[in-house]
Amino acid sequence: MEWQKASKKDDATLVPSDWIHIHYYDALNTLFRLENSLRVFVYVVLKNRLFDKWSTINITTDDANPATIAAIAKARRNQAQDFGYLGYDINCPVMYLTSGELIRIITDDNYWKYFKSYFPASKQIIKHKLDEIGVIRNSLAHFRPLKSDDVEVIKNNANHALSGVDHFLEQLGSCSDIVPTNTQEDWYLSLSNLGTGLCKLTLRQCEDQIWINLRFNYHCKVIIAHPSSATYHPYRILNIVTPSILEQCRNIIKYATCLTEQRASEEDTYTPSRPSFSKVFSILFSRDVISNHYQDIRNDIDLLLNTIEAETELISNDNLARGKLVSVAPISAQKDKASLWWSIHANDTISPVNKDSLPEYWGNVYIGSMFTSTDQYPWMPIDVSEISLLGLPFD
Repeated sequence: MEWQKASKKDDATLVPSDWIHIHYYDALNTLFRLENSLRVFVYVVLKNRLFDKWSTINITTDDANPATIAAIAKARRNQAQDFGYLGYDINCPVMYLTSGELIRIITDDNYWKYFKSYFPASKQIIKHKLDEIGVIRNSLAHFRPLKSDDVEVIKNNANHALSGVDHFLEQLGSCSDIVPTNTQEDWYLSLSNLGTGLCKLTLRQCEDQIWINLRFNYHCKVIIAHPSSATYHPYRILNIVTPSILEQCRNIIKYATCLTEQRASEEDTYTPSRPSFSKVFSILFSRDVISNHYQDIRNDIDLLLNTIEAETELISNDNLARGKLVSVAPISAQKDKASLWWSIHANDTISPVNKDSLPEYWGNVYIGSMFTSTDQYPWMPIDVSEISLLGLPFD
Protein backbone atom coordinates (compact mmCIF):
# COMPACT_ATOMS: atom_id res chain seq x y z
CA MET A 1 0.00 0.00 0.00
CA GLU A 2 1.32 3.40 -0.98
CA TRP A 3 -0.38 6.08 1.12
CA GLN A 4 -0.09 9.60 -0.17
CA LYS A 5 0.17 12.53 2.23
CA ALA A 6 -1.27 16.01 2.19
CA SER A 7 1.28 18.82 2.10
CA LYS A 8 1.44 22.53 2.79
CA LYS A 9 2.54 25.30 0.50
CA ASP A 10 2.50 28.83 1.87
CA ASP A 11 -0.92 29.11 3.56
CA ALA A 12 -2.56 26.39 1.46
CA THR A 13 -2.99 22.68 2.14
CA LEU A 14 -2.48 20.51 -0.93
CA VAL A 15 -4.59 17.35 -1.05
CA PRO A 16 -3.83 14.48 -3.45
CA SER A 17 -6.38 14.27 -6.26
CA ASP A 18 -7.46 10.74 -5.41
CA TRP A 19 -8.41 11.56 -1.80
CA ILE A 20 -12.09 11.85 -0.89
CA HIS A 21 -13.99 14.93 -2.01
CA ILE A 22 -13.50 18.19 -0.19
CA HIS A 23 -17.03 18.26 1.28
CA TYR A 24 -16.06 15.31 3.52
CA TYR A 25 -13.35 17.46 5.10
CA ASP A 26 -15.84 20.30 5.45
CA ALA A 27 -18.26 17.96 7.22
CA LEU A 28 -15.56 16.60 9.54
CA ASN A 29 -14.37 20.07 10.53
CA THR A 30 -17.90 21.33 11.13
CA LEU A 31 -19.02 18.29 13.13
CA PHE A 32 -15.81 18.21 15.19
CA ARG A 33 -16.35 21.82 16.21
CA LEU A 34 -20.08 21.42 16.84
CA GLU A 35 -19.69 18.37 19.06
CA ASN A 36 -16.88 19.83 21.14
CA SER A 37 -18.67 23.15 21.47
CA LEU A 38 -21.76 21.33 22.73
CA ARG A 39 -19.58 19.52 25.27
CA VAL A 40 -18.33 22.83 26.64
CA PHE A 41 -21.87 24.23 26.64
CA VAL A 42 -23.35 21.27 28.53
CA TYR A 43 -20.51 21.32 31.07
CA VAL A 44 -20.76 25.07 31.71
CA VAL A 45 -24.54 25.06 32.15
CA LEU A 46 -24.57 22.02 34.44
CA LYS A 47 -21.56 23.25 36.45
CA ASN A 48 -23.23 26.57 37.17
CA ARG A 49 -26.50 24.91 38.16
CA LEU A 50 -25.29 21.86 40.07
CA PHE A 51 -21.75 22.90 41.07
CA ASP A 52 -19.62 19.89 42.07
CA LYS A 53 -22.55 17.49 41.50
CA TRP A 54 -22.80 18.15 37.77
CA SER A 55 -21.26 14.84 36.69
CA THR A 56 -23.55 12.78 38.93
CA ILE A 57 -26.76 13.43 36.98
CA ASN A 58 -28.46 10.40 35.43
CA ILE A 59 -28.70 10.18 31.66
CA THR A 60 -29.56 7.52 29.09
CA THR A 61 -26.65 6.17 27.08
CA ASP A 62 -26.71 5.36 23.37
CA ASP A 63 -27.34 1.75 24.43
CA ALA A 64 -30.49 2.85 26.32
CA ASN A 65 -28.89 2.18 29.71
CA PRO A 66 -29.27 4.61 32.63
CA ALA A 67 -26.03 5.87 34.14
CA THR A 68 -24.38 9.00 35.49
CA ILE A 69 -22.03 11.11 33.39
CA ALA A 70 -19.17 10.17 35.73
CA ALA A 71 -19.90 6.42 35.47
CA ILE A 72 -20.12 6.53 31.67
CA ALA A 73 -16.85 8.43 31.45
CA LYS A 74 -15.06 6.09 33.85
CA ALA A 75 -16.08 2.98 31.89
CA ARG A 76 -15.17 4.48 28.50
CA ARG A 77 -11.90 5.92 29.73
CA ASN A 78 -10.90 2.54 31.19
CA GLN A 79 -11.77 0.89 27.89
CA ALA A 80 -9.69 3.43 25.97
CA GLN A 81 -6.73 2.81 28.28
CA ASP A 82 -6.48 -0.75 26.96
CA PHE A 83 -4.89 1.01 23.99
CA GLY A 84 -3.37 3.82 25.97
CA TYR A 85 -0.63 4.45 23.43
CA LEU A 86 -3.29 5.75 20.99
CA GLY A 87 -4.64 9.29 21.21
CA TYR A 88 -4.71 11.25 24.45
CA ASP A 89 -5.86 10.31 27.93
CA ILE A 90 -8.33 13.04 28.93
CA ASN A 91 -9.82 13.35 32.38
CA CYS A 92 -12.93 15.51 31.92
CA PRO A 93 -16.06 13.28 31.98
CA VAL A 94 -18.02 15.27 29.41
CA MET A 95 -15.37 14.44 26.78
CA TYR A 96 -16.53 10.82 26.82
CA LEU A 97 -20.15 11.59 25.93
CA THR A 98 -21.43 11.12 22.39
CA SER A 99 -23.35 13.77 20.47
CA GLY A 100 -26.53 11.75 20.97
CA GLU A 101 -26.03 11.71 24.72
CA LEU A 102 -25.35 15.45 24.77
CA ILE A 103 -28.60 16.06 22.90
CA ARG A 104 -30.52 13.83 25.31
CA ILE A 105 -29.12 15.76 28.29
CA ILE A 106 -30.14 19.10 26.75
CA THR A 107 -33.66 17.95 25.86
CA ASP A 108 -34.32 15.73 28.89
CA ASP A 109 -37.46 16.75 30.81
CA ASN A 110 -35.38 17.02 33.99
CA TYR A 111 -32.70 19.31 32.52
CA TRP A 112 -34.37 21.27 29.72
CA LYS A 113 -35.17 23.98 32.28
CA TYR A 114 -31.44 24.64 32.56
CA PHE A 115 -30.89 24.93 28.80
CA LYS A 116 -34.07 26.29 27.22
CA SER A 117 -33.20 29.99 27.58
CA TYR A 118 -30.29 29.54 25.14
CA PHE A 119 -32.46 28.20 22.30
CA PRO A 120 -34.76 30.15 19.96
CA ALA A 121 -37.41 27.44 19.55
CA SER A 122 -39.33 24.74 21.37
CA LYS A 123 -37.63 21.64 22.73
CA GLN A 124 -39.19 19.48 19.99
CA ILE A 125 -37.89 21.71 17.20
CA ILE A 126 -34.42 21.96 18.73
CA LYS A 127 -34.25 18.19 19.19
CA HIS A 128 -35.31 17.65 15.57
CA LYS A 129 -32.65 20.06 14.27
CA LEU A 130 -29.91 18.45 16.37
CA ASP A 131 -31.06 14.92 15.51
CA GLU A 132 -30.76 15.74 11.81
CA ILE A 133 -27.16 16.80 12.43
CA GLY A 134 -26.69 13.54 14.35
CA VAL A 135 -27.88 11.44 11.42
CA ILE A 136 -25.31 13.06 9.12
CA ARG A 137 -22.65 12.78 11.82
CA ASN A 138 -23.27 9.03 12.12
CA SER A 139 -23.04 8.58 8.35
CA LEU A 140 -19.62 10.22 8.36
CA ALA A 141 -18.50 8.37 11.50
CA HIS A 142 -19.35 5.04 9.88
CA PHE A 143 -17.86 6.07 6.52
CA ARG A 144 -21.08 6.05 4.54
CA PRO A 145 -21.21 8.45 1.58
CA LEU A 146 -22.38 12.03 2.13
CA LYS A 147 -23.98 14.47 -0.27
CA SER A 148 -22.46 17.92 -0.42
CA ASP A 149 -25.91 19.25 0.51
CA ASP A 150 -25.64 17.34 3.79
CA VAL A 151 -22.89 19.69 4.91
CA GLU A 152 -25.16 22.65 4.28
CA VAL A 153 -27.88 20.98 6.36
CA ILE A 154 -25.41 20.75 9.26
CA LYS A 155 -24.50 24.43 8.99
CA ASN A 156 -28.07 25.67 8.48
CA ASN A 157 -29.38 23.63 11.40
CA ALA A 158 -26.56 24.89 13.58
CA ASN A 159 -27.34 28.49 12.58
CA HIS A 160 -31.03 27.95 13.35
CA ALA A 161 -30.71 26.01 16.61
CA LEU A 162 -27.39 27.03 18.12
CA SER A 163 -27.04 30.78 17.57
CA GLY A 164 -27.86 31.43 21.23
CA VAL A 165 -25.36 28.81 22.36
CA ASP A 166 -22.71 30.38 20.15
CA HIS A 167 -23.34 33.78 21.72
CA PHE A 168 -23.29 32.24 25.20
CA LEU A 169 -19.88 30.67 24.59
CA GLU A 170 -18.44 33.80 22.99
CA GLN A 171 -19.45 35.82 26.06
CA LEU A 172 -17.67 33.24 28.19
CA GLY A 173 -14.36 34.18 26.62
CA SER A 174 -14.80 37.92 26.19
CA CYS A 175 -14.50 39.32 29.71
CA SER A 176 -12.45 42.35 28.75
CA ASP A 177 -14.53 45.13 30.34
CA ILE A 178 -13.53 46.37 33.79
CA VAL A 179 -16.40 46.07 36.25
CA PRO A 180 -17.38 49.72 36.96
CA THR A 181 -15.85 50.96 40.20
CA ASN A 182 -19.19 52.43 41.32
CA THR A 183 -20.85 49.01 41.28
CA GLN A 184 -22.83 48.63 44.51
CA GLU A 185 -23.53 44.89 44.46
CA ASP A 186 -22.46 43.08 47.61
CA TRP A 187 -20.13 40.68 45.80
CA TYR A 188 -18.25 43.57 44.19
CA LEU A 189 -17.91 45.52 47.43
CA SER A 190 -16.54 42.39 49.10
CA LEU A 191 -14.07 41.33 46.40
CA SER A 192 -12.91 44.60 44.84
CA ASN A 193 -10.58 45.47 47.72
CA LEU A 194 -8.68 42.18 47.52
CA GLY A 195 -5.21 41.81 46.10
CA THR A 196 -1.71 42.60 47.28
CA GLY A 197 1.30 44.45 46.00
CA LEU A 198 2.65 41.10 44.85
CA CYS A 199 -0.57 39.75 43.31
CA LYS A 200 -3.03 42.32 41.99
CA LEU A 201 -6.69 41.49 41.32
CA THR A 202 -8.80 43.03 38.57
CA LEU A 203 -12.52 42.31 38.20
CA ARG A 204 -13.71 42.08 34.61
CA GLN A 205 -16.98 41.23 32.91
CA CYS A 206 -18.33 40.36 29.48
CA GLU A 207 -20.52 42.65 27.42
CA ASP A 208 -23.71 40.93 28.61
CA GLN A 209 -22.42 41.14 32.22
CA ILE A 210 -23.32 37.48 32.85
CA TRP A 211 -19.69 36.40 33.42
CA ILE A 212 -17.25 37.79 35.96
CA ASN A 213 -13.53 37.17 35.50
CA LEU A 214 -11.21 37.45 38.50
CA ARG A 215 -7.90 38.31 36.83
CA PHE A 216 -4.79 37.96 39.01
CA ASN A 217 -1.47 39.48 37.96
CA TYR A 218 1.44 38.00 39.91
CA HIS A 219 4.81 39.75 39.94
CA CYS A 220 7.35 37.01 39.18
CA LYS A 221 10.45 37.78 41.18
CA VAL A 222 13.72 37.07 39.37
CA ILE A 223 15.77 34.89 41.69
CA ILE A 224 18.63 33.85 39.39
CA ALA A 225 20.09 35.84 36.51
CA HIS A 226 22.55 33.65 34.63
CA PRO A 227 25.57 35.06 32.80
CA SER A 228 24.39 35.86 29.31
CA SER A 229 25.50 36.95 25.87
CA ALA A 230 24.52 40.16 24.19
CA THR A 231 21.53 38.47 22.54
CA TYR A 232 20.46 35.80 25.04
CA HIS A 233 19.47 36.28 28.69
CA PRO A 234 18.30 33.27 30.75
CA TYR A 235 16.69 33.66 34.16
CA ARG A 236 14.91 31.68 36.83
CA ILE A 237 11.79 33.28 38.23
CA LEU A 238 9.06 32.55 40.74
CA ASN A 239 5.96 31.24 39.03
CA ILE A 240 2.40 30.27 39.96
CA VAL A 241 1.53 26.58 39.54
CA THR A 242 -2.00 27.41 38.42
CA PRO A 243 -3.72 23.97 38.60
CA SER A 244 -2.73 23.67 42.26
CA ILE A 245 -5.12 26.52 43.07
CA LEU A 246 -8.01 24.09 42.60
CA GLU A 247 -6.43 21.58 44.96
CA GLN A 248 -5.99 24.18 47.70
CA CYS A 249 -9.23 26.16 47.33
CA ARG A 250 -12.33 24.00 47.68
CA ASN A 251 -14.87 26.80 47.24
CA ILE A 252 -13.19 27.96 44.05
CA ILE A 253 -13.31 24.47 42.56
CA LYS A 254 -16.95 24.14 43.61
CA TYR A 255 -18.25 27.41 42.23
CA ALA A 256 -15.83 28.42 39.44
CA THR A 257 -16.62 27.66 35.82
CA CYS A 258 -12.97 27.49 34.82
CA LEU A 259 -9.42 28.46 35.70
CA THR A 260 -7.06 29.62 32.94
CA GLU A 261 -3.55 31.05 32.74
CA GLN A 262 -1.18 32.89 30.45
CA ARG A 263 2.54 32.49 29.92
CA ALA A 264 4.69 34.80 31.99
CA SER A 265 5.64 37.93 30.09
CA GLU A 266 7.68 41.07 30.58
CA GLU A 267 5.90 43.67 32.72
CA ASP A 268 7.31 46.60 30.74
CA THR A 269 9.56 46.99 27.74
CA TYR A 270 12.30 44.44 28.30
CA THR A 271 15.37 45.85 30.04
CA PRO A 272 18.30 43.40 30.48
CA SER A 273 19.67 45.26 33.50
CA ARG A 274 16.31 45.32 35.31
CA PRO A 275 14.13 42.48 33.99
CA SER A 276 10.60 42.18 35.38
CA PHE A 277 8.03 39.54 34.54
CA SER A 278 4.44 38.80 35.50
CA LYS A 279 2.12 35.80 35.35
CA VAL A 280 -1.63 36.14 34.79
CA PHE A 281 -4.20 33.58 35.88
CA SER A 282 -7.96 34.02 35.78
CA ILE A 283 -10.93 32.44 37.55
CA LEU A 284 -14.29 32.69 35.80
CA PHE A 285 -17.65 32.75 37.60
CA SER A 286 -21.16 33.38 36.45
CA ARG A 287 -22.54 36.58 37.91
CA ASP A 288 -25.42 34.70 39.56
CA VAL A 289 -23.06 32.28 41.28
CA ILE A 290 -20.63 34.90 42.52
CA SER A 291 -23.55 37.02 43.77
CA ASN A 292 -24.90 34.15 45.86
CA HIS A 293 -21.63 32.67 47.10
CA TYR A 294 -19.17 35.57 47.23
CA GLN A 295 -18.43 35.12 50.94
CA ASP A 296 -17.18 31.55 50.45
CA ILE A 297 -15.28 32.62 47.35
CA ARG A 298 -13.69 35.52 49.21
CA ASN A 299 -12.48 33.15 51.94
CA ASP A 300 -10.68 31.07 49.32
CA ILE A 301 -9.18 34.14 47.67
CA ASP A 302 -7.85 35.32 51.02
CA LEU A 303 -6.29 31.88 51.50
CA LEU A 304 -4.90 31.96 47.97
CA LEU A 305 -3.28 35.38 48.33
CA ASN A 306 -1.86 34.63 51.78
CA THR A 307 -0.35 31.37 50.56
CA ILE A 308 1.21 33.05 47.54
CA GLU A 309 2.72 35.77 49.76
CA ALA A 310 4.14 33.26 52.26
CA GLU A 311 5.55 30.89 49.63
CA THR A 312 7.06 33.73 47.61
CA GLU A 313 8.93 34.93 50.70
CA LEU A 314 10.00 31.37 51.58
CA ILE A 315 11.44 30.56 48.14
CA SER A 316 13.00 34.01 47.75
CA ASN A 317 15.05 33.26 50.86
CA ASP A 318 15.67 29.62 50.02
CA ASN A 319 15.79 28.86 46.29
CA LEU A 320 15.75 25.11 46.97
CA ALA A 321 12.39 25.29 48.76
CA ARG A 322 9.13 24.54 46.96
CA GLY A 323 5.61 25.64 47.66
CA LYS A 324 2.17 24.29 46.80
CA LEU A 325 1.32 27.29 44.63
CA VAL A 326 4.69 28.89 43.89
CA SER A 327 7.65 27.24 42.20
CA VAL A 328 10.80 28.17 40.26
CA ALA A 329 10.61 28.23 36.47
CA PRO A 330 13.09 29.08 33.70
CA ILE A 331 12.45 31.99 31.35
CA SER A 332 14.65 33.66 28.77
CA ALA A 333 14.86 36.69 26.51
CA GLN A 334 16.42 36.55 23.05
CA LYS A 335 17.18 39.45 20.71
CA ASP A 336 16.41 39.15 17.03
CA LYS A 337 19.50 40.28 15.14
CA ALA A 338 17.53 41.81 12.29
CA SER A 339 14.81 43.71 14.16
CA LEU A 340 16.69 44.10 17.49
CA TRP A 341 13.43 43.20 19.28
CA TRP A 342 13.60 41.01 22.36
CA SER A 343 11.40 37.90 22.46
CA ILE A 344 10.42 36.33 25.77
CA HIS A 345 10.41 32.51 25.88
CA ALA A 346 8.23 31.35 28.75
CA ASN A 347 6.72 27.97 27.84
CA ASP A 348 7.95 26.49 31.10
CA THR A 349 5.80 28.94 33.07
CA ILE A 350 2.53 27.30 31.98
CA SER A 351 1.03 24.04 33.21
CA PRO A 352 -0.34 22.00 30.30
CA VAL A 353 -3.64 20.19 30.57
CA ASN A 354 -2.94 16.50 31.23
CA LYS A 355 -4.66 13.25 32.16
CA ASP A 356 -4.96 14.31 35.81
CA SER A 357 -6.27 17.83 35.22
CA LEU A 358 -9.54 18.67 36.91
CA PRO A 359 -12.43 19.70 34.61
CA GLU A 360 -12.25 23.26 35.93
CA TYR A 361 -8.67 23.69 34.71
CA TRP A 362 -8.61 24.80 31.06
CA GLY A 363 -4.93 25.72 30.83
CA ASN A 364 -3.54 28.32 28.48
CA VAL A 365 -6.64 28.48 26.29
CA TYR A 366 -8.29 31.49 24.69
CA ILE A 367 -12.02 30.88 24.31
CA GLY A 368 -12.84 32.26 20.88
CA SER A 369 -15.58 31.30 18.44
CA MET A 370 -15.76 27.60 19.29
CA PHE A 371 -18.23 26.74 16.56
CA THR A 372 -16.20 28.11 13.68
CA SER A 373 -12.58 29.04 14.26
CA THR A 374 -10.97 28.42 17.66
CA ASP A 375 -7.69 26.54 17.58
CA GLN A 376 -8.05 25.26 21.16
CA TYR A 377 -10.76 23.57 23.18
CA PRO A 378 -10.88 23.07 26.94
CA TRP A 379 -9.52 19.75 28.25
CA MET A 380 -7.50 19.02 25.10
CA PRO A 381 -3.72 18.93 25.60
CA ILE A 382 -3.00 20.13 22.05
CA ASP A 383 -4.44 22.61 19.58
CA VAL A 384 -6.66 21.35 16.74
CA SER A 385 -5.85 23.87 14.02
CA GLU A 386 -3.63 26.78 13.23
CA ILE A 387 -4.44 29.87 15.24
CA SER A 388 -6.90 32.37 13.83
CA LEU A 389 -5.83 35.96 14.43
CA LEU A 390 -9.41 37.19 14.05
CA GLY A 391 -10.95 38.13 17.36
CA LEU A 392 -7.87 37.54 19.51
CA PRO A 393 -7.73 39.82 22.54
CA PHE A 394 -4.91 42.34 22.83
CA ASP A 395 -4.83 42.12 26.64
